[in-house]
Amino acid sequence: MCARLGLPIVVLCSTLVLPGRSALAQEDDGRWHTSLTPYVWLAGINGRVGFADGIANIDLGVGDVLDKVDISVRALLETRRGLWLARLDATFVAMSDERALEEGSESEVIVELEQTVLQPELGYTVLQADWGGIDLVAGGRYWHPKVDVSADAETGSVDVASGSRSWFDATGGVLLRYQPAERWHLVAKGDVGAGGSKLTWQALGSLGFDVSSCCSLVGMYRHLDVDYDRDAMVSDTYMSGVALGFEIRF
Repeated sequence: MCARLGLPIVVLCSTLVLPGRSALAQEDDGRWHTSLTPYVWLAGINGRVGFADGIANIDLGVGDVLDKVDISVRALLETRRGLWLARLDATFVAMSDERALEEGSESEVIVELEQTVLQPELGYTVLQADWGGIDLVAGGRYWHPKVDVSADAETGSVDVASGSRSWFDATGGVLLRYQPAERWHLVAKGDVGAGGSKLTWQALGSLGFDVSSCCSLVGMYRHLDVDYDRDAMVSDTYMSGVALGFEIRF
């Protein structure tokens, strides 16, 4: 457990010295400033998922995403007023993978995974400057994975295990904002938490370019990790990869 905690702690601490920025430094004008960023996350997924009688290994690289992902919907909603902010990151993904039961065998194990992740957060700006700022954020991640593991043998398809679980992890983290040039902005974010799972953590960095006063193009790299093993279900996985988004401010 200590070894697994080591990396998220290092990531969270390292964000304290990385530049970051999610929007231009804003004056406290008494109004809410809101943005919506739908994005495409080309993330590979690795780890173990399933139930006690049917645990399967998943190893999908970024190159497999377009072939294996059936549905992917993701968006980030953020609103700020003065020193306060609220965020909601929503993700739904459905994917499947097939692999031989053993080397040389014609029988296959089929793993189907649907996962919903919702992360609401509240934050407070502890440092505000012309170059950007530093926000402390606290909230949680709601997980709802649905897993189906079946075997496709000569006698037909056989269900090995299936089911779903829901849980909530409390999280805390740091969000850094930085503006290196007039139309460019950077952000770095790290968070770590637990509760329903043994451990979850996330690290991301993004670069945005303002195409107008209302909109920005955003490129991001994101890593999301969870270790859940409870009620006969195992979801010890991580998703990691690049993302492309379009931020709309209103």
